Amino acid sequence: MNVVYISGSPRKKSNTDYLLHRVMDITGGELIKLSDYTIKPCVSCRECMEGGVCIIDDDMKNIVMPRILTADAIVIGTPVYFNNVAAQLKAFMDRTWSIRGRLRNKIGAAVVVGRRYGAEGAITAVNSFLLKHDMIVANRGVSGEAFEVGEITGDYESIKAASELGDRILELAAALSGLRQDGADGSHGPADHKG
Repeated sequence: MNVVYISGSPRKKSNTDYLLHRVMDITGGELIKLSDYTIKPCVSCRECMEGGVCIIDDDMKNIVMPRILTADAIVIGTPVYFNNVAAQLKAFMDRTWSIRGRLRNKIGAAVVVGRRYGAEGAITAVNSFLLKHDMIVANRGVSGEAFEVGEITGDYESIKAASELGDRILELAAALSGLRQDGADGSHGPADHKG
C-alpha cells in the first residue's frame, strides 16, 4: 500500500509532523513536507481545463503531483492558521485542480494541530478538499492541541487518535481491495448491485 503524507507545516520538527509520523508508524509511507519544495499558487489561467496539465513548471507539477497520483491513500496534515489550513497547504490544494477526477476513490484523511479553537475549520477545509476530489474520507479527522515545539507529545488523546487513523486506513484499504477483487472476477462487484 502506497500512502503519501502531505505536511503543510512550515516549522521543522513540527507538532503536525509528529502526528503524521504516528499515523505513518501504522501504515508506512512517505512524508512530503511542502515547505521543502517550490510550490507556486494557482494563477487561475484555466490552461489545465483544456490540456489537463498544469502549466506552472515547479516542484508541485514535477515532484508532488506524480507522487499523489500513484498513492493509494493521502493523509494531509496542517497547523491551524486563522481557523483554517496553512498557506503552504492551501497552495497545494488549489494546484490540484489540474488533476481533478484523478484522485477519485483514493483514501484521504485529515490531521490538524492548533490550540483550543479553529481545528474544526481546518478539518472541514481538508475534508472538503478530499470530497471535492471524490476521495474516500477515512474518518472525521485527527485534531491535536499544541502550540510550542514538541508540545503535542503531551496530547495523549490525539496520539491515540493518530494510531486509530492508521488502523482505519488499513481497514479501508483491505475493504477496497476486496471489492476490487470481487469486481474483477465478475461476482458481487459494486456495479453488479442493482439497488
